[in-house]
Amino acid sequence: VDPSYKGLSVTGNIELHGKRYYRTWSRLGRRVTAGDDFLVLQDSVNWEVGQEIVLVTTATRDSRDWHQNEVFTIANADVSQYLDGQGIGAILNLTSSAQYDHIANEFYQAEVGLLTRKIMVQGAQDDSPPTDIGTGTCTFLDHDGNEENVNGYNQITCPDTYLTGYGGHIMVHGQGTGRVEGVELYRMGQTNVLGRYPIHFHLLHNNCPGCYFKDSSVHESYYRCISVHATHNITVSENVGYDVTGYCYYLEDGVEEDNTLSYNLAAHIHTIGFPASGGP
Repeated sequence: VDPSYKGLSVTGNIELHGKRYYRTWSRLGRRVTAGDDFLVLQDSVNWEVGQEIVLVTTATRDSRDWHQNEVFTIANADVSQYLDGQGIGAILNLTSSAQYDHIANEFYQAEVGLLTRKIMVQGAQDDSPPTDIGTGTCTFLDHDGNEENVNGYNQITCPDTYLTGYGGHIMVHGQGTGRVEGVELYRMGQTNVLGRYPIHFHLLHNNCPGCYFKDSSVHESYYRCISVHATHNITVSENVGYDVTGYCYYLEDGVEEDNTLSYNLAAHIHTIGFPASGGP
C-alpha cells in the first residue's frame, strides 16, 4: 500500500453501528438571544451530557471569514413530560452561553444538530487540517472581473486557500458493501483529491443491496460529506453535516438511480474557489 494512502479501502464488508440518537437534528422552539445558556427544541431528543451540538446561523451571511454558527456542549437535557403540549420537545442546558441571536419565529427556526457519536472515525490532528489558511479577505468579483456585492458584502474568503486539507476517507468499492449508522466522521476528506471523501460508495451499481449511511455526522470535512458514485438503491438519511468544503451530499456522475436522500442537514458549507456569481 502506498504509504501516503490515508483511508479505509473497503472491498469486503464494513459494518459500523453506533447508538441510535433520535432525532439527529431539530429546530429551535424559542428564539435564542446572545447570553442565553440554554436552547429550547421543538422535538424530544435522547441526546446526552457532554455531547457537542451545532446551532446553525440565521444571519444572511455565512462564510469562513464571518459566520454565526455556534458549537456548544450539553450540560444537561430536560425532556420531562410537563413540556408536552407547549410546542417544546426538550430544553438543553449548555456549558457556555450563546454569542449571537438566532431566529425562531413562525416563518423560520434555526436548526440544531447533534455532532457527537459513540463511534468516531477521524483524521489525525497533526497532519489533517489545511496549512494554507487564509488570514484576510478578497473582493468578490463576477465572471467579467467586476466587483460584486452579495447580501450587501463585497468581501469573501480568498480563493486558493484552505485547499490542503488531508484527512482520512472511507471508500466502499469493488465487491464491497457498507452499512454505517451512528458514526461521527471528523477531519475527513482530502481537498480536491478525486475519490477521497469522508465516505464514498464507488461504482457499486446495483451490487450494494441494503447499503446505507444514516444517523451519523460529518464535521470539519475537507472534501464533501458523502459521495454516491454510479451506485444505486442506497439510503442516506438523518445525517448532520457541518463545516464542510464542497458539496455535502453528492451524486457524483448524475447517473445514480433509486437512491433515498432524506432528512439530512447541511450547514456552513464552503465553496472551493470563488462561488458562482449571479447575472441578469
